[in-house]
Amino acid sequence: GGGVEAATVEVVMDLSNRPYLANGLEFRGEFIGDLSTEMVDHMFMSITANGQMTVHIVEHSKGASDADLAAAAARAFGRCLRQCIAIDPRRAGTVASSKGTLSV
Repeated sequence: GGGVEAATVEVVMDLSNRPYLANGLEFRGEFIGDLSTEMVDHMFMSITANGQMTVHIVEHSKGASDADLAAAAARAFGRCLRQCIAIDPRRAGTVASSKGTLSV
C-alpha cells in the first residue's frame, strides 16, 4: 500500500577500548514529545564513551516520525551490543582480536 516506510537504522560497533561515535541520525525536529532530540544523541555519546566502544549509527530510512527513528536506533544499538557480547563458539575461548588482547 501507500504506507510510510518503517524507520531503519544500522549499528556497527567494536568493543575496542577506543571510544568513538559516528552518529548519522538526522531528526526532523528538535523534540520528540518533551524529549530534546539532542538528548538522544547525548545518550548514544555517553554510552559509547563510558563503554569504551567504537560505534557507527547509520540511518537508512526515517520512518513516520522522529519517535520511530529514535526507537529504531535504540533497538539496533541493543541488538548489536547483544551480538558483540555473545560468546562465539567458533572462537573456542580465544580472544576476538588480531592483537591477542582487548585491553588498552
